[in-house]
Amino acid sequence: MLINNEVIRQGGGEAIISAPYLSAVCDGVGGEHKGEIASKLCLQYLSLLNYNSSTDLSAELMAIHNNIKKYGITHDDSVNMQTTLCCLAVDENGGAVCVNVGDSRLYRYVKGKARQISSDQTYGRYLYEQGEINDIDELEPQMRSAIISSMGSVLQNPKIDFFPFVSPFGLEDDDTVFICSDGVSDFITTDEIEIAMSLEVPFKDKIEALCELALKSGSTDNISIIGIKPFKSSEEYENITSPKAIEEEEFVPQVAVEEKDLADQSIASLEKFITDLNSDEC
Repeated sequence: MLINNEVIRQGGGEAIISAPYLSAVCDGVGGEHKGEIASKLCLQYLSLLNYNSSTDLSAELMAIHNNIKKYGITHDDSVNMQTTLCCLAVDENGGAVCVNVGDSRLYRYVKGKARQISSDQTYGRYLYEQGEINDIDELEPQMRSAIISSMGSVLQNPKIDFFPFVSPFGLEDDDTVFICSDGVSDFITTDEIEIAMSLEVPFKDKIEALCELALKSGSTDNISIIGIKPFKSSEEYENITSPKAIEEEEFVPQVAVEEKDLADQSIASLEKFITDLNSDEC
């Protein structure tokens, strides 16, 4: 994971960053040699960028792709190593854009609703968009999720997708971005993201709860997730991070429960994850 200019390979933590910045998740492509090296290199090269509104991200990312490819070609045990890349780029003016290659995902939660901003670059999604199948589920799981674009491939250049935010990031009080690997996104739903975000607990516990939910749901893949929550004052920051401040706050969930098909046990299960996490820390 990349948070501002720091690469984090394992564990977690909190950081306060200001624009301009890049935050990203890379996930080594399964089935290809040394995907973990490809993901590490991609993040390291990305951390060296001094990003701002004048940066040609498409050109910079293509250069990173070529550097990863060159490394693989010159190391016998790493030929054709590949990685996904999903990134939030915020410039000095507050302009935000999601940049995506592969099937890692960026979600935006705002006004009590979560939705996927990135689009999976998978074989199943490609066939569906071309009108060759009526439903992605028609395909076998392995074919459905096969990645058709990546960083570092010796066979083709990546397809770099850009998804500019249609409204300023942080304009709404609950505006939040999640960037995650498929080890998370394949095992949680947008409904569960919304329920987790509505819980009256510190922000970091909401992130940990989503990781726990992915594990409980059977994920055995790499679990990487970044949560980014803008704040406008020190008081608002305290409300995000402090359990005491959150308990004292008059909190009204933005999620209309009656509009969901999520069963009551799913809500209880997320709350239990939070309780268990807090118990483990004591």
